[in-house]
Amino acid sequence: SLYAQLSPEDSGAVIEKLKEKKVPYKVDGSSISVPADKVYETRMELAGEGLPQGGGVGFEIFDKTAFGVTDFVQKVNYKRALQGELSRTITQIKEIDTARVHLALPEKGVFLDEQKKARASVIVKLKPGRQLTQGQVSSIVHLVANSTDNLKPEDVAVVDTAGKMWTREADQDAGMMLSATQLEYKKSLEKDYEHRVQSMLEKAVGMNNVVARVSADVDTRHVERTEERYDPDGQVVRSEQRNKESSIGGIAALGVPGVLSN
Repeated sequence: SLYAQLSPEDSGAVIEKLKEKKVPYKVDGSSISVPADKVYETRMELAGEGLPQGGGVGFEIFDKTAFGVTDFVQKVNYKRALQGELSRTITQIKEIDTARVHLALPEKGVFLDEQKKARASVIVKLKPGRQLTQGQVSSIVHLVANSTDNLKPEDVAVVDTAGKMWTREADQDAGMMLSATQLEYKKSLEKDYEHRVQSMLEKAVGMNNVVARVSADVDTRHVERTEERYDPDGQVVRSEQRNKESSIGGIAALGVPGVLSN
């Protein structure tokens, strides 16, 4: 097949180009097939024309400039293009099938106290059996946050199509749930102990005769400690003062001034 699992927008655009190039094709659901000897050539030609786009429109929306476009329409088109480009980039992660980005970009105020925070939401559809790691979630968050002004990483939410929240609210109590990093550490710790227990018991009862399961209880509390230490054996000079006096020795004359001495 030429392409599989195309979005309706991409399918329509690809079929239109195939008709223009007079390439025979066959549509089967979200898949498009062409003769085997034309697959790679057709893919290269379509890639040169920016197809498939991965769903959504990107900055190619500005390739065709129209006269009389208002400033409001320009802003809307820029927002659509930015959302589309971010969606395409996020979809490059191998665990993600499709992605959509929604940006809430407020108008810039004249005064600083009028500035409203920008926010963003990312909805991803994962491939079957795939999961995102904490590093991938953090990469998505920072990618979106750095794409526009006044958008902080804590104001970016990542959700999958199953309704799972991959990022936490900034004001959520950290003690109520494990973060993704802590959860990964817990799982790796359990797997490590399972492997150790299983390998140890298999030496006694034989291979494939043992099934080990470990459930680890990880203490993730954060403790802050302030400590002042006094060492009675230590001698520290707090202040030092030095005086130096010098005098020239001799015999001083005694008597009443103006009277000759005997």
